[in-house]
Amino acid sequence: WIDVPIEAVTHKKLLAFIDHLLDKRLKPKTINCYLDSIRGFYDYLINEEEVAMNNPVKRGYALRLSRPLPRYLREEQIKKLFDVIDSPRDLAMFKLMLRCGLRVEEVAKLTLAAVDLPRGQLFVYEGKGCKDRVVYLSKDAYRALAEYLKAR
Repeated sequence: WIDVPIEAVTHKKLLAFIDHLLDKRLKPKTINCYLDSIRGFYDYLINEEEVAMNNPVKRGYALRLSRPLPRYLREEQIKKLFDVIDSPRDLAMFKLMLRCGLRVEEVAKLTLAAVDLPRGQLFVYEGKGCKDRVVYLSKDAYRALAEYLKAR
């Protein structure tokens, strides 16, 4: 790939180079670093040296990176966590997060008006993405929330 003249590099040749790097078992993140370097080199030639050519690496072009699988707590770890929480408020908060999927910010923004215990649901206003949603309480989250509200 070194012997290809800089003017002769096209997007099609760049794709072949990417295939070559993948065949060498380079990770997509490493290949994206290569692409950033090549893009920067061509930007330098075009903008600073005023060489009349097109940049073969388009802005924003990159290989997709795989997302790692989310880590989760095992049931015995959750039980140990719940066993050390002695405050009804904290227990209710953690159960809402772990059993009902609420985010920390959503629990922090909860109001009494958002709690509908008879129906076993919560109204989450402006959650992730500023979207409203209804969350149904699990049995143990319901009990913990009811205990907290009673002790309040």
